[in-house]
Amino acid sequence: MKKTNSNIHTLIGINNAISILKCSLFSIINIDLMLNSKAEKNDELQKLIKNKNVNEIKKNQFFQKYPEGRTQGIGITFSGNIVRQKIPNFTKEKNVCILVLDQIEDPQNFGQIIRTAECGGVDGIVFPRHHSVSITDTVLQVSQGAFTNMPLYEVTNLRNEFKKLKDSDFWIVGVENSIDAKSWYDIEYSGRIVIVLGSEGKGIRKMVLEECDFHATIPMQGEVNSLNVSAAASAILFERIRQLNGK
Repeated sequence: MKKTNSNIHTLIGINNAISILKCSLFSIINIDLMLNSKAEKNDELQKLIKNKNVNEIKKNQFFQKYPEGRTQGIGITFSGNIVRQKIPNFTKEKNVCILVLDQIEDPQNFGQIIRTAECGGVDGIVFPRHHSVSITDTVLQVSQGAFTNMPLYEVTNLRNEFKKLKDSDFWIVGVENSIDAKSWYDIEYSGRIVIVLGSEGKGIRKMVLEECDFHATIPMQGEVNSLNVSAAASAILFERIRQLNGK
């Protein structure tokens, strides 16, 4: 899907459409519905699009407009501010988890991490304006609607944001394979925590890693000593949930 430089996005699929229609942050510009499709037969979706301006399109015409593949018979165009610039103080919350992504350049990975983070109880995702993929239709598409419930913060300087978070009693954990790193399950994730992840190839930038209070690693077996960053996010985030539920 194309990269967008505006606040207008077009996504396909039932999950994305339902999440967008339920979210009050967005304005619906256009809804295309394929006749005799899964989307047309979905009861929840039909309730949400009732009384809205829907274009009913035959199959051939629909796939000409949406050639991507698994559309499930619906395409939705909407507008709204998805990215935020200021991270809140979280002054009242006891257990807060912020996920920071450094040098994540694959939109598929970014979208999957958003989906994992929403399921894993993350309170927000922070990513730098540079050294990161931007928010594209592909990122949002892969998230399967999770972006509607996940605050996304784009910042200019991660080190400056870390200082503010540390002043608010956050501990920062960088997940990186290094000789001084603790095993991922030996880190305490309760309280106010920031988890930093880098890409498989580049990892976390040195200057960002130096700002971390702890380093964590996920030991692996096998010949390929590299774990997909979305899989690493899943392991860390659900270990945090396990720890919180155990108390």
